[in-house]
Amino acid sequence: MIKKPLISVVIPAFNEEKYIGNCLASLQKQSFKDFEVIVVDNNCTDNTAKIADGFKATVIKEKIQGMTPARERGFQEAKSAIIARTDADSVASNNWLSSIYRYFTLYPQMVALTGGFSFSEVNRAEEKLLSVFISAYSRHMKLMMGHYQLNGPNYALRKSAWEKIEIHDDDKVVHEDMDLACHLYELGEIKYFPNLKVGYSLRRWKKKFWYTMFEYGVRNIRTVLLHHPKFIKHKKILNLGENLG
Repeated sequence: MIKKPLISVVIPAFNEEKYIGNCLASLQKQSFKDFEVIVVDNNCTDNTAKIADGFKATVIKEKIQGMTPARERGFQEAKSAIIARTDADSVASNNWLSSIYRYFTLYPQMVALTGGFSFSEVNRAEEKLLSVFISAYSRHMKLMMGHYQLNGPNYALRKSAWEKIEIHDDDKVVHEDMDLACHLYELGEIKYFPNLKVGYSLRRWKKKFWYTMFEYGVRNIRTVLLHHPKFIKHKKILNLGENLG
């Protein structure tokens, strides 16, 4: 019998040749060694897949464009009971996977966890301000929803929980990680560990800060109203139809 790795790391990617090497290099430096890396090639036209192959990652192709279809394909292919998710432009701290495994061992009823970020592109004062903002935002969302959200480049979940839910697959309608958290919430606890960090890229925010802020905010609110168990009644009020269920 072939032994399954303890953790599967899933990285959706679309034309990330400038960044994915640093991400995969950080995974090679992990103190925790019993894991696999799955890079989902979401119709890349650059050298992303070639670079991933050079790091001996498993490269899976997903033809349906979008973060959610790519993520779901990666989760489907994952061999492990624990799935960790990060972005191609993120850099994991050396103890990222060991911490994830330890937390799941300590909290057997936990279905998912999420963490915070470090910001290497800014000075220390700006990084502190951003960290305070992320922490405050996470706690605000917990007050609203009754549980923590999942921060896209830094979360992990039990595959057994993911297999029990049905998510919305249109990234333009819902925020994919928020939607995932809404569904997982019904199965068990989602915990937030602020000291569990990955390096976060600010490139999208630098290009279109106010647009990104507005767009994220709108999708987050819409996701909660559509799919959170506490706000399901709003579907009927907004007359959105069963196809968004």
